[in-house]
Amino acid sequence: MIKQETKIFVGGDPLPNELILIETDAFEHREVKPHFINSCCFGEDLAEWLRQKLARLGDGLKISEPVQEDYGWGLWLRTERTSFWVAISYVGNGPTEEPAQWAISVAPDYGLSILKRLFAKPRTGELARIRKQIQGVIQLNPEIKILR
Repeated sequence: MIKQETKIFVGGDPLPNELILIETDAFEHREVKPHFINSCCFGEDLAEWLRQKLARLGDGLKISEPVQEDYGWGLWLRTERTSFWVAISYVGNGPTEEPAQWAISVAPDYGLSILKRLFAKPRTGELARIRKQIQGVIQLNPEIKILR
């Protein structure tokens, strides 16, 4: 059962940032760590796992270290021409829900430039390629079930 139906629109990007919803207990979602911003900031190990898997593809992506956010964790991915933000969130109200569901989204990252946010043309091909790569590495892990 999918816990939440969500579509996110980022900045001036007219493309819906469709979530990849997964279900797995392979990543920590029970123990609240002292460095968490809040009690639901799970996903640090999922973000690191995804970073390592994407780095092994050798596709010329520059990938940041995981960054903690109030909703979970994220990574910046950079191609030759565009930056993207990959957001990873635990879907739940605390460390008690099992099996854990996670939301992963990918969106162009225009930084602080208002002009880019308003007028940049989304690079739909690059965005689709990165989403497909993320789904591909997830599908290779038998402990992870893709819900959508």
